[in-house]
Amino acid sequence: MQRTTDKPLDAALLKKVPLFAEFSEDDRAAVAGLMISRHYPKHAVLVYEGDPGDALFIVVNGNVAVTRVSNDGKETILTILREGDFFGEMGVLDGSPRSATIKSLRDVDVAILPRKDFLDLLAKSPAMSLSLVLALSSRLRETNQAIQAAAYQDIRTRLASLLIHLSKNFGEPVENGTRLTLRLTNQEMANMIGTTRETVNRMLNRYWDEKLIDMRTANIVITDMAKLKTIVS
Repeated sequence: MQRTTDKPLDAALLKKVPLFAEFSEDDRAAVAGLMISRHYPKHAVLVYEGDPGDALFIVVNGNVAVTRVSNDGKETILTILREGDFFGEMGVLDGSPRSATIKSLRDVDVAILPRKDFLDLLAKSPAMSLSLVLALSSRLRETNQAIQAAAYQDIRTRLASLLIHLSKNFGEPVENGTRLTLRLTNQEMANMIGTTRETVNRMLNRYWDEKLIDMRTANIVITDMAKLKTIVS
């Protein structure tokens, strides 16, 4: 059984959120007063597809997966959100039900802002409105790229694209390359590129044999980024 706990939000946490980057300390404190902070354990469902779009969620700590399930029961991970990212904005803007299910990949803390308060903030803050538009444009671009990849790329190329994408959002430099700080299971990676866990396992081992990645630790290290990019191109 998933358990959640609510508490007031620390205004200092909003400094990490791009939506509120242009706000003053006093304004952030006022916004924090409208929010609650909620903790979810690993693999909990934060919202279900079809739920009312009555609040904006901001990831304060941890990572969540944006997922959808097809008619045949197959889950697809559309994207992974990290600290400072937000979700639920579409339902908040137009009042529509949630278009995806959001799951925690590990313990996660989120800030929740009711729909009315969010719309009031947008009306008062042109900078916040612009930040929202830019974020939505970036997501649309990523979605178009993912659709194109699914239509025209083979699994080897899709997996290379995924590793490059993860390195941009969750990579840190280490001695032998770029370490992915986000740990995904082979099944989760398979759900992101439309294949099976077994295929991902086989392809990752092939990349390891080719010295493109290092899997000696729990976190994948990309050791030959140039070669991965060559596969994609």
